[in-house]
Amino acid sequence: MADAQSKLLAELIKRSPIGIVVCDRDGLLTLVNDQARMLLPIVPNPEGRKAQDTIPIPRLISVLSMQDDTSIEENLDVGSRLLKIRSVSLGIHGRLAILEDISTQHKAEDHRREFVANVSHELRTPATSIAGYADLLLNSGIAISDEAKDMVRVIHRNALRLNSLFKDLLTLSKIEAQSSEMPKEGLSIYPIVTECIDKQRQRAEARGIGFQLMVPENLRVYANRDAMIHIVGNLVENAVKYNRDDGLVTVRAERRQEPNQVLLEVIDLGIGMAPSHLDRIFERFFRVDKGRTQKVGGTGLGLSIVKRLVDRMEAKIEVRSRVNRGSIFRLWLDPEQESSANNFATE
Repeated sequence: MADAQSKLLAELIKRSPIGIVVCDRDGLLTLVNDQARMLLPIVPNPEGRKAQDTIPIPRLISVLSMQDDTSIEENLDVGSRLLKIRSVSLGIHGRLAILEDISTQHKAEDHRREFVANVSHELRTPATSIAGYADLLLNSGIAISDEAKDMVRVIHRNALRLNSLFKDLLTLSKIEAQSSEMPKEGLSIYPIVTECIDKQRQRAEARGIGFQLMVPENLRVYANRDAMIHIVGNLVENAVKYNRDDGLVTVRAERRQEPNQVLLEVIDLGIGMAPSHLDRIFERFFRVDKGRTQKVGGTGLGLSIVKRLVDRMEAKIEVRSRVNRGSIFRLWLDPEQESSANNFATE
């Protein structure tokens, strides 16, 4: 019985549609199934031979040679194929690598992004024209009835919303299409935060919302400037948009020793979100409350763009929220240098 099960397991591994490679702690290949041989430019009869002598892929050799318990999941270009590699330690037995060909999915995703970008670009021009003509009708002094003015206001408002949607779709497609490493530099957080607050000040004052800024003026991070402006700008905009009237938006930052990172928080006292929604708020077009979103505006793409920018910077974003109590968005960033600032600017 045991022998029959062993033969069945061996046959399943051999014929698996997923490539399987096992390398022992001495660097010898102990298992390479049929799919792995098809996916990799590997020499015939590789079992029992050194991985570095049989697989001419330096990154895969590096993964198979790892002696610790680190788990790996990444994409790897192998000739005309794109492979997803997952690797785990097998303890004293070495290391396992599982290979999956995702070339077709990757090409389909590229086509989808290209289509969305092209359509968004083509539709943005007429939407801009519609908004412009509607604005002209409202402000040029042309005599039209009050009922017609209300209709034109609806046209103008929705044309602007369409424009925002197309702009966000183009931004998202551009971010997703970029494969190169995002450039980073040493940045001061303070001027970025103040710039983002200033852009929202008029909207906030109209609803009696104030700002509290608690950011050391010499606190610096290692990040991408354009990404930071977009991320902080979106979080501050949302903190105003979903706040209560006469509320408060707090932006604070500090250097944390454990972990050795900078923590930036954007806090509002608004309507908040239920715990069941928090795992989905970074999805494209996810709306916590469609009726609420239609009232305050928005495309449903803002936080999705934020999450992708955060990931590309190799940073981390978290959210805590309670219904009718508000939300806290926490951004963890790499520091550029030690900061000794203890003086905060408040307003």
